[in-house]
Amino acid sequence: MFIDVTEIRMSPGRTFHFDMEEQVPPLTIENDEVNIEKPLKISLDIRNTGKLLVFSGHITGDTELACCRCLETYPFRFDYEFDEEFCHVSDLAAVAEEGQNTDEFHVFETNRIKLDDIITESILLGIPMKSICSENCQGLCATCGINLNNNKCQCEKNDIDPRMGVLKKFFEQ
Repeated sequence: MFIDVTEIRMSPGRTFHFDMEEQVPPLTIENDEVNIEKPLKISLDIRNTGKLLVFSGHITGDTELACCRCLETYPFRFDYEFDEEFCHVSDLAAVAEEGQNTDEFHVFETNRIKLDDIITESILLGIPMKSICSENCQGLCATCGINLNNNKCQCEKNDIDPRMGVLKKFFEQ
């Protein structure tokens, strides 16, 4: 997805607003694939500060995630806000002379800015590292593997670490 900033660059001090929908391909996070079925909703404000373009946006979307405890899939709505700064290569020297750190913003050469990296980063940051279907998810039995949210297992739960066996004898007295 590209956005043309020709008019925006010629309008210092102004803010432009865009509402967009974008269908994104599946993303791979470690070994999991995240499919986003419906188009993402993107609300974007671009403010021209003179030499920098400040992108402030909000991305929402729906996906299904696998629970880390029970491995069942569940619907998840992510909602992420971002702020990114862009500088045209022709303004880079002037911005550096003003004392700003040029490593803190994106540099672009043409008047078309690609938003794909920002969208992908926002999705990755909007999805939890450890996804859990509910706070009271009991997960899987470590012995038989049954989903404890749906069934009770018949496994004995008195397995004890052999290093703690001495303590068990102490409490039996």
